Amino acid sequence: MRKNLTDKIFVVTGAAGGLGRALCLALGHRGAKIVGFDADPKAIRETSLFLKRENIEHRIEELDITNVRAVRRALKALTKDGVDGVVLNAGITRIAPFSDTPFEEFVRVIEVNVFGAVVFAKELLSTLRDAKGSLVGISSVSGFAPLQNRTAYSASKHALSGFLETLRSEESALDITVVYPSFLESAIRSRSVDGREVKKNKGVLATQDAAERIVKAIICRKKRLYMPFQSRLAKLLWNFAPGIYLRLMKRRA
Repeated sequence: MRKNLTDKIFVVTGAAGGLGRALCLALGHRGAKIVGFDADPKAIRETSLFLKRENIEHRIEELDITNVRAVRRALKALTKDGVDGVVLNAGITRIAPFSDTPFEEFVRVIEVNVFGAVVFAKELLSTLRDAKGSLVGISSVSGFAPLQNRTAYSASKHALSGFLETLRSEESALDITVVYPSFLESAIRSRSVDGREVKKNKGVLATQDAAERIVKAIICRKKRLYMPFQSRLAKLLWNFAPGIYLRLMKRRA
């Protein structure tokens, strides 16, 4: 049975970034009410104005998702009012060889991409169960295969994927979707751990197209979404021809 998102409350982390904003738009156009969180106050203001112009009911708050006490305070009211869906979208990266990556920066990527997701899932699990809701995690091709010069990012996405795939086996009442995108044409606004913007390779899928596919996967209760074609191809190559995958990956890294 397909899900109806009208008047459903969806929590989105990293809501003011490229993909986050597109997800808020796609969910809102299907009638969902958005509760967003992001660490960038300027991006929050811009996204809120954008969603207002689109007549989407929303609230976006500034939040450091690695601050567990702050997250618990922010989610306290939501656990009482109820939540129908959570999209774990927030993330940062660090593009550098492992030998050049300070330990503290490696830890920061793990804190944001893994523990920032886990604390939201933990705090909202009960209300999601009650709603028989949706839990969506934005992983990456690097969540199942290597991605050169992104050891911290790849480790974090492997961890996020493993967490959600295993949680699905424990929580039969929930619809858990893990998204495995490759490079997007207008990628998630991702920052390095020192706050600088990170340049990403271009792919063939725009952020709004990616968001539409993700929302359709939520509606159709899909367990996994590989997008675009490069992601599905990467999965096949890594499983059956890892040598070819590594050669292609190094050209693109």
